Amino acid sequence: MAGCPYRKIRPLGEGSMGDVYLCVDVQQRRLLVVKWLRAELHEGSQAAIRFRREAELMTKANFPGVIKVEEWGLDEFGRTWMAMEFVDGLIPSAVIGPGDCWSVHRLLKGVGESLDDLHGLGVVHRDLKPENVLLRSAPGGWEPIIIDLGIAKWLAQETATASGSVFGTPHYMSPEQCRDTKSVGPATDRYAMAIIAFELLAGRRPYEGRTIPELLRQHLESPVPELQIPRRLRAGRAHDAGTKTTTTYNTPHLDAFMKKAMAKEPRLRYGSADEMAREFERCARADDLFEPADVADLSPLFPPAPFPIAEIILDGEPRQRFDLRHGPLVLGRHEACQIVLNSPRLSRLHACVYLHRGRIWAADLHSQNGTLFQGRALAPGVPMPFAAGAQTSVFTLYNRNVAVRLGAPEK
Repeated sequence: MAGCPYRKIRPLGEGSMGDVYLCVDVQQRRLLVVKWLRAELHEGSQAAIRFRREAELMTKANFPGVIKVEEWGLDEFGRTWMAMEFVDGLIPSAVIGPGDCWSVHRLLKGVGESLDDLHGLGVVHRDLKPENVLLRSAPGGWEPIIIDLGIAKWLAQETATASGSVFGTPHYMSPEQCRDTKSVGPATDRYAMAIIAFELLAGRRPYEGRTIPELLRQHLESPVPELQIPRRLRAGRAHDAGTKTTTTYNTPHLDAFMKKAMAKEPRLRYGSADEMAREFERCARADDLFEPADVADLSPLFPPAPFPIAEIILDGEPRQRFDLRHGPLVLGRHEACQIVLNSPRLSRLHACVYLHRGRIWAADLHSQNGTLFQGRALAPGVPMPFAAGAQTSVFTLYNRNVAVRLGAPEK
């Protein structure tokens, strides 16, 4: 049985169904993300059936604003894996602060367009939450992308879920989802999106039960609480003067928006994500909390790496130059490596250098004999950043030294 062709760099997360890793594709010189189904989930389990069905369907689909699934297969241990494009981004709360209605609207509009596309094709996400959305650099600052369809329900397909089962993340589950997975539809995703917007605006979630049954009961029965957006200093706003005792903004229109967006009955919510985003903007403007940003002045999420050119030095002699903005470098004895080292003591794919979030990183690729970087052992799965500036750093791969000199791109 052929194994997964991609080599693990570091873990990105883990869930009830699988583990997710940042990986390198040495053949095409790129980073990607690979999700492995947990070993204890046997081939005939419902989890394995859902995982493979998602992989099969998503490799055939191409949705704007949704992460692209490239391929899937079985590794040498019989574990199912699924390879997806790599998104160099941040979770929404790392970019959007409480009360930032302009950014929340941008998120609702971007994710909403993707949801409306998915719903139009018969796909309901069912597990929308902040961890499943990343913001990546784009013209005008950033754009959202949905990065996981782990338990997506394809309405046009026979589902792998038994009637009465409940799937999702309790803090973001709609009332109908709390009752029965079989009855979920597009309104379920819009309910979760409303909770994400509530959490970003207020800095807290609307429901915080101490136990899962209590949390589910709140979704089913409790009224939608007021936002109570923390007051922040807004220069030039006269109406903020003399209100030191007021700790939150007055948001009657946004509170009415949330009540409809999180209505207990799906038919009472907004009819589309596009309608929902437009109504959010209207309400935020009515509450005087919509402050449009000048997109021309927005900074990228990550500062550009000032020295992305890697010059390889072997045996004291400069050999090759690589632009890390175009992909990672892999060192090893496999002929596909960008730096091929003929030594039987080295692993075929031994170590790599890559650009991530504006920084250059060194990583051991779970090699047999280990890697030293600047005299320190690289633990597999724990990359080490290069020092800032145009400096030369040294890898020691068993008995071979490879120097990497970072430099600025030519103008």
